[in-house]
Amino acid sequence: MLKDEQFKEVIEKYPVKITKYLSRLIKKSPAVAKQFLPSRDELKSIGIHRPWVGKVETGIYGLERMYGDRCIIMPINQCPAYCRHCVRKDYLVRSKRAMTYEEIEKALNYIKKHTEIKEVLITGGDPLMDIRRLGYIIKGLRKIKHIGPIRIGTRSIMYDPQRINNKFVRVIKKYHDYREGKPIEISPQFNHPDELTKESIKACRKLIDAGIRLYNQSVLLRGVNDDVKILAELFRKLREIGVEIHYLYHCASVEGADHFRTRVEKGIEIKRIFAGGYLSGRCNPRYIILTPVGKMEPMIDGEILGRKGKILIVKTPYTKKQFIKIDPKFKLPGGCKVDKDDFIICEYLDGA
Repeated sequence: MLKDEQFKEVIEKYPVKITKYLSRLIKKSPAVAKQFLPSRDELKSIGIHRPWVGKVETGIYGLERMYGDRCIIMPINQCPAYCRHCVRKDYLVRSKRAMTYEEIEKALNYIKKHTEIKEVLITGGDPLMDIRRLGYIIKGLRKIKHIGPIRIGTRSIMYDPQRINNKFVRVIKKYHDYREGKPIEISPQFNHPDELTKESIKACRKLIDAGIRLYNQSVLLRGVNDDVKILAELFRKLREIGVEIHYLYHCASVEGADHFRTRVEKGIEIKRIFAGGYLSGRCNPRYIILTPVGKMEPMIDGEILGRKGKILIVKTPYTKKQFIKIDPKFKLPGGCKVDKDDFIICEYLDGA
């Protein structure tokens, strides 16, 4: 149990926010409770303040860019509930203001100008916190000819499924058209079979019945789902209700989440078991780590070169030249260098 002074210290640094729906689920599931209730383990200083942030300077609040053909719009930093493992979990990030409509227009103009951008991810924070602002962004993006898919990252389906209401579905359907190459796709985050309740399954089906593709992105969490049987059950159930299995993220090296982090070799071990016939390929996600310069799939599009204590040395699939092509002012993040072929080598903090 947390003592009063410890509880105060934790929530001052990492706020607690839980929906009514989630509070009922927490009482039934220790795996869900661990993801949302504060812990003294969060006071450990291991980790990075912001391990994931766009590396291409756009100069526009709420618009981040890491890759050549896509970008991220983050209209709001709040969520209906706060995951304790979130890559943007600290108080300062949570308390940042929403994008103004003027800033949204600047972001849309930037995207219109950069014709190499072909798709946009709207995330945050949870963009479902403000449907009006979300609809405004989608409407603006649909006026840009070179933008095809629009993706929405939200965990509301899991922790506040009532947000998947008729109003939201109408907004999405209005601007969703696979036939014209203009789909809208939604990415929920389900991490444990206990999260697939009657309510969350209903929310998934409501979207799927409307023709919206859902692709799940789970996070590998120590003490929650770092088990082959648990993950296999989750992925099979998701497939049964029509949700695609996309990524299994290694928990990011964010400060205050070290107690959730396994070693990368644990994730690779799980993947090997799945690939060995334990799980259908249609249920088998890509296992991803977040390096300082972008996503990497160990042993597939990137390579683990060695280890220095808790630090892995990883070769990413990215070159410095490709970043400079997008942003001439690009500089390598700390702990990164380039090899003789210009591929970026990064230091990556491993888990326990």
